Amino acid sequence: MDGLEPFAFRALRMDPDFPLADVEEIADRLVASGALVPGYVPPEAGLLSVAAFKFTQTFDGTQTILLPDRNLISRMARIARDGAPPKIDAPTRIAIDLMAFAQAVELDIEPSIAFHELAHRDGNALAHDELSWFRAANHGQAQAWIDIAQARAERLPITTPAVREEKDLAFPLHRWNRNYIVALKTAELELSRSTPLERARALLQWMAEDFFLAGPAAIFATMYFSPFAGKRRLFKQLRSKDRERAIAGIRNAAWDMTHLSQFVAQQKRSNGENIFFLFATADRGLAEIAPILMIDADETEYADMLAQRLSGWWPPRDAVVIANDWFSRRYAAEMSGAPPPAFEAATIRGLIDTGERTMRSWKQPGG
Repeated sequence: MDGLEPFAFRALRMDPDFPLADVEEIADRLVASGALVPGYVPPEAGLLSVAAFKFTQTFDGTQTILLPDRNLISRMARIARDGAPPKIDAPTRIAIDLMAFAQAVELDIEPSIAFHELAHRDGNALAHDELSWFRAANHGQAQAWIDIAQARAERLPITTPAVREEKDLAFPLHRWNRNYIVALKTAELELSRSTPLERARALLQWMAEDFFLAGPAAIFATMYFSPFAGKRRLFKQLRSKDRERAIAGIRNAAWDMTHLSQFVAQQKRSNGENIFFLFATADRGLAEIAPILMIDADETEYADMLAQRLSGWWPPRDAVVIANDWFSRRYAAEMSGAPPPAFEAATIRGLIDTGERTMRSWKQPGG
């Protein structure tokens, strides 16, 4: 018809041997698990729509990259090494389903932060060993993983580890160092006599005036301070008499912050490049925090949307106070035009040493 553009019809033909029913069932389990957080607006067809993935890969050239946390990556590697999972608990089920789905629809898996975390705790040798087994797991075994996921098989075919790399994975990441400093400050405030709201606001003030505003770390700490948080899951052993165990728990929390901040940073860097990131975790706390970091709203709506999300953890009035406090400080920093502060290595080391001394000197009331 005159004046109208011709309707463009694009059809996608799927390989008749593609195990569509299995893959869709696996996708349904993954979505129901609540373990996946997209850094983008999912298609109307659904977050893990096989047709949507195949269509956008074929016609739009999109690439979706999975960012699983260390617990999921380690389970994938151990299954490849041992041939079978020792038991099928909830995180292992997610890891198996995730690997099966990723290989079936050709999604990339980026595990780098997970192995930095492992090397930082247990050394390069163990991290590189696990990395080589992860590479083996993530290579051309889609049907084998699907069969395990669907309980048609108990073991993977025998495989060998990939060639080991020699990178220094244990070298401290700048991002982790910064998050560790925030985690130490969060722990210090948690052990104070302040109210939860006072702790949250004190942290935001300290970040704005003495450190810098790190969104993922701030939101993580805000959840931790809340009256309704599962605190033991986020900062393990904080009040232990063994203060080294407390510090180990704080370090672990800093890695959780780092997984979140890496997810946000990678999605922001990829804007406009047809690359999308999908965070995966069996940790309910992280799965609740991650979507808040992806709030996409202008300055007139952001604080209200943040308050709505925070109200799941805080009384509504407190949620509004925290959201407005965070927004006003972030907005002031953006309007100033000043770049984020670049701390020298000695300054970072000093802040870490001070925070660790504070944690080691803490004693239980009456102890």
